[in-house]
Amino acid sequence: MVEISEEELIDLDHLADGLSEVRKYKSKEKPKKDKEKKIAPPPVTEEQKKKKRKKSVKPWAVAILLFAIAVFTVVVGYVTVLYGNIPFVVKWRNIWIETAMTTDQHKWLATSFFPERLIDEVMSAQTDVKDIYVTDIYGNQSTDVLAQEELVVGEPDEFGNIVYVNDKEEDIVILEIKKSTFVGKLVIIDDPSRVSLKVTDYKNSRGEFICDYLDKYNGVVGINASGFQDPGGTSMGGVLTGQCVSDGEYWGSYNSKYTLIGFDEDNRLVVGGMENWEDYNIRDGMQYHPTLIIDGIKVVEDSAGWGLQPRTVVGQCKNGVVLFLVADGRQPGYSLGATMEDCADVLLQYGAVTAGACDGGSSSVIAYDGEIINEPSTNMPTGRYLPNAWIVERKSTTDN
Repeated sequence: MVEISEEELIDLDHLADGLSEVRKYKSKEKPKKDKEKKIAPPPVTEEQKKKKRKKSVKPWAVAILLFAIAVFTVVVGYVTVLYGNIPFVVKWRNIWIETAMTTDQHKWLATSFFPERLIDEVMSAQTDVKDIYVTDIYGNQSTDVLAQEELVVGEPDEFGNIVYVNDKEEDIVILEIKKSTFVGKLVIIDDPSRVSLKVTDYKNSRGEFICDYLDKYNGVVGINASGFQDPGGTSMGGVLTGQCVSDGEYWGSYNSKYTLIGFDEDNRLVVGGMENWEDYNIRDGMQYHPTLIIDGIKVVEDSAGWGLQPRTVVGQCKNGVVLFLVADGRQPGYSLGATMEDCADVLLQYGAVTAGACDGGSSSVIAYDGEIINEPSTNMPTGRYLPNAWIVERKSTTDN
């Protein structure tokens, strides 16, 4: 065993102290990090490409494109309407022009968009037959000439039109007429002797409302009759256009532009272009146009140059029964209006052999038992002021 001296022990202790101060060795080189593995991105799909392209389109570019498409569509559409020969387009273009040109306040709807040459061409086709015809009344004048016992209010008649009124006391039937472009009312009256023309008490000043005529003359049904001067569309209906006669009293001036629609002393409906009404013993009559039916044949086809409008027409059947038809119009979503042929077709269906048109437009109105029963295009709840009106007198009046 080796012995260690005291001095050596001191040196070892010193050495141990020195070793205790020794620090761990650290390399000056930074440890290398593991290289990250590069992963290939997934392939771009067509859908992602489209989305990227969409995001790259500027909003202003889209707006310009849409505007260009709109302009192109309008231009092509206008040229097609103006010069195209597609039957459907031509039909409704002509109806547009006719409707505008037969409405005093809205002619600009034609003149602003169509050349004068085209307007003249369309309006030159306007039908207005001047042939004179006196209804040849014959057949069975039975007490139930209207077949009222078979009719039920609220249910359809044999032609599918709904019965609106079945007034057996007054021998009046009113039907609701609904067609593709219009809604209206058809009145069927048993006895033509009850139908007469009544005129305003304020001639050349103002007309009267349809319900005032009913009240004054004990009427059960009434419709508008003659046209009147209407500058600005605000007239009070006091200045008559054409001529009329009521109970043998004449008012106005004969106008060769219009045709007669009136009843003679034998209660026959007379239509046509005639100046000397006395030669035909006209008791009540007025002037307007056009004639619709002569001797059971309609003399108008399609719009006949008169467009799509509110209408008022009068007809008579071979057994003497009188027909009043009022078609509403100028109200999109409810009733646009009727053509002249539309009116003629309805009257022919119910047996008319003679028919002619009264004033139409915002004047078209029908009243029954003191109330207006159609939807006139005027904003006046009373209807417009009228220079005269066709009235069906109550039986209590005619029986006396």
